[in-house]
Amino acid sequence: MLEERSSLGAIVSKIQRLNTVFSKSATTLIPLEALCDELCSILECNIFLFDTGGHIFTYSVADKFVCPYTERSLLKEELPQYYMELFNKNNESVTNIYEHQPWCSYEDVGNCLFSNRYYSIYPIFSNFEKVAGILFIRYETPFSESDKILCEYTCAIVTIEMLRQEQERIQRNSMEIARAKLGVRFLTFSEKKAARAVLQDIQWDKGEVFLNSIASKTYTTPSTVSAALQKLELASLIVTETRGVKGKYIELINPNLRNELEVM
Repeated sequence: MLEERSSLGAIVSKIQRLNTVFSKSATTLIPLEALCDELCSILECNIFLFDTGGHIFTYSVADKFVCPYTERSLLKEELPQYYMELFNKNNESVTNIYEHQPWCSYEDVGNCLFSNRYYSIYPIFSNFEKVAGILFIRYETPFSESDKILCEYTCAIVTIEMLRQEQERIQRNSMEIARAKLGVRFLTFSEKKAARAVLQDIQWDKGEVFLNSIASKTYTTPSTVSAALQKLELASLIVTETRGVKGKYIELINPNLRNELEVM
């Protein structure tokens, strides 16, 4: 009983260490990078947060487990295919996979510089879809039950943060669509035609147009084209800059404008 209490106390103490990361954050965002650094310090292991394409977006590497090939992975910001294959095959956590004399995760290297490798992969789901994962790698010592609890706790935090970011993205996109709708609503029919022609003329959402040319294409006047651009710029949908004789540099800052102009 005393041993169980001691173990539970150790887990609680480690969770409290992780929670201090949030209190130190200057924003409402969960600092995933700082969270990984703290967990890396507690568990003495390498940690990689990655998406379903294998792109590493946050990581922390224990000093004693650094090698040139790990650095290669970090420079590319890609998780080795070795781990991605296991991640793709499983929709549940895979823990404490042991390799006595492991091969390097990179196919062209050979034996790993370290022996007795233990690693665990935890998938992260959003709306019943696997959207990311966390890889924990340690050498010499397996992950204990208390370690696994911390890993699961971290996964829960990351899941909550990713859901929050997704909700923010949806809200932000809805606001951008509403802003584009409102901006287009104040254009006359002729101004809509002119604005649509302008966007058709520029590539990669930025470029230079000539008012006379747009007016000729749309059977309007240069003043109509200029009025359309002024209204869209006032609505913070584009930015413009005068270039030479009747020329304008246009940059689209709200991509939803294209769709709204097509609804005529």
